[in-house]
Parts: sequence; structure tokens; C-alpha cells
Amino acid sequence: MHSLFSSRSHSRPGALLGLLAAVGLVLAAAAQSGVRSPAGVSGKAADPTIALVLDDLTNPVELPLRRGAEDAAKKYGFTLKVVGPSPATAQNQISLMQDLQAQKVDGIVILPIDSTALVPAINSAVGAGVAVATTEIDAPDSNRAFYYFGGSPPLLQGKMQADRVAAYFKSKKAKGTINFMVTSCLPTVTGQQDRRSGFEKEVAQLNKRNKFKLKEIGFANTTTDPAKNLVNIQNLYTAKGSKLQVAYAMCGPDTQNWGTVLRRASNKKILVAGYDWLPGTRSLYNEGLYTLTTMYQHLANGKALPSGVTHGTSIYATKANLEQIRKSPDVTAAGG
Repeated sequence: MHSLFSSRSHSRPGALLGLLAAVGLVLAAAAQSGVRSPAGVSGKAADPTIALVLDDLTNPVELPLRRGAEDAAKKYGFTLKVVGPSPATAQNQISLMQDLQAQKVDGIVILPIDSTALVPAINSAVGAGVAVATTEIDAPDSNRAFYYFGGSPPLLQGKMQADRVAAYFKSKKAKGTINFMVTSCLPTVTGQQDRRSGFEKEVAQLNKRNKFKLKEIGFANTTTDPAKNLVNIQNLYTAKGSKLQVAYAMCGPDTQNWGTVLRRASNKKILVAGYDWLPGTRSLYNEGLYTLTTMYQHLANGKALPSGVTHGTSIYATKANLEQIRKSPDVTAAGG
């Protein structure tokens, strides 16, 4: 098995290409959880209530973001509500937004499942006086205050991954057809749709100038549940492994489980393009820490919220820093 790595960076955070070599990650599904520090807070709003609205509560990749938000709540003493749709649909996330507005929370940080479908719910909350920010995935047509992402935007992630895959085969002086398949643990989420679009569009351009042609032979929804994800990827490998040269794994569980399946099969021929996090980048973790801290400082101390979009860049990781990757805040926060 070969693997490609990239990492996000905001002041170095980044979204990655790579084999998630960490161990199993587990996140129990739940409708809502609350974190409250015993310490009181003085300011514009003593002990403000801020909600973190995730796109999915079963995806282990969201654990670091959630941990960052919880650490912010413990540090500053605000009440944190963590919610997520089950099942992970835009309509269920809209319902959660409506519930939070009715509960009169002071602020919301949301990772929207659908950048368009969530716009009315975000605008309604803002209209009711709730401060709203987005992270990981944006809703640019909404009235949200700001969007913070710890690495390159998803569309660019896909492009970078296609470039990296092509560079690898070019270095091998490849010719003919190279088959790839795309897997997604949440194919309805805008971010993963953008990754796929960026990858496929760049492949079309690369095929015009390379001696080899990258050909997509399949797309599959692998689901976010770790156990089901592993079974699904094993089944995909059994059905298509003999024809496959590249697996484009668009989320963390996919990356991890493609690695697991290929190691079990002692297959070193299939290239895996997926996601992981570099040490010190605090990408997903920092998305939770930064956005919730910023929201708290606004609500409690009257600091103006930033506006527009803030994101970092992406860099590639290598085998040389794999051990460091395993110690990164995102991996350790997820139990890896």
C-alpha cells in the first residue's frame, strides 16, 4: 500500500492527503451534550450559552473539533451545548437550529451539512439576535458573521489531491489507464461534494497533458460509523481491488479503513489519497477552540466578531513525519 499525505495549516493548520495511521476512533451518537465550567463569567453577558452544531455525531473526525470547543468552555466558563443531527440530514440540522433559537442561546457555531439548505435557518437565528459563525464548511450566502477553516477550502483540497496523485504516477513514468474510485463517509455534505468536484475536475485537466489517464471506476457511500465503514471498504476492496490503482478517501474514517484493509491484504500496490493532521497544526481542534473562544469574547466582553473568511493553506506530509502525525492534537483528541 502506498499513501499520500497533505496537512492543513492556519498559521500552519491543514486538511490532508494521507493514510490515517492512528488506531480506532469512537464517538457515541447523542442528541445533545452540555459542558459548563463551575467558574462564573463577568462581562456583557455573564455565563453566555453557546451551541456547537456538528454535521454528524458518529463521525470520529469531529471529535477534535468538539474537544477544542469543550476546552474553550472550561477555560472561559461559558455554557456549551453540543448538538448534531441523527441521522445526518440537512433537515434535521435545520430543526436543531430552530430549537436553539427557541431556547434563546447567545451564540452558535455551526458546521453546516448543506451550504445552501441551512441559509434560512442561519439567517433566522441572526435575525433573532443570535450571533452565528461557521467552521469547516461555510454557508457564504447566509448572514453568518465569519467562517473559520483550519486549512485549504475543500474544493482546493480535491485539486491538490489530484495533483499529488498525478505527480506520483508521473514519477513512476506510468502509461495507460490508472483506475481510481472515490469513497465518502458523508456524500451529501457540501464539503465532501466540493472535494470530489475539485478532484474530478483537476483529473480531467491532468488527463489532457499526461501520458497516462486517470479513470474513475466507482463512487461509494461508506458511512461515518467506524465499524460499518470498515465493512463497506472491505467489500469494495473485494469487489474492485483487482482493478484498482488509487483509492481517493474523502474523510478520516475512509482513510483509516482503506489502510486497515490494504494492510490486512498485504497489498502495497494501491495508492491511498486521504486525510490526516500534522502535529502542532491544531486544525480541527483549533476550529473548535478558536471559533468558540472568539464567540465567547464577543458575547461576554463585547469584542467585535471578525467578518468574512479565514483559512490556512495545505502542505504535504511524508513518511518522515508519520510518527509526529500520530501525536498531533487532532489524533490524540480523537483517542488515537
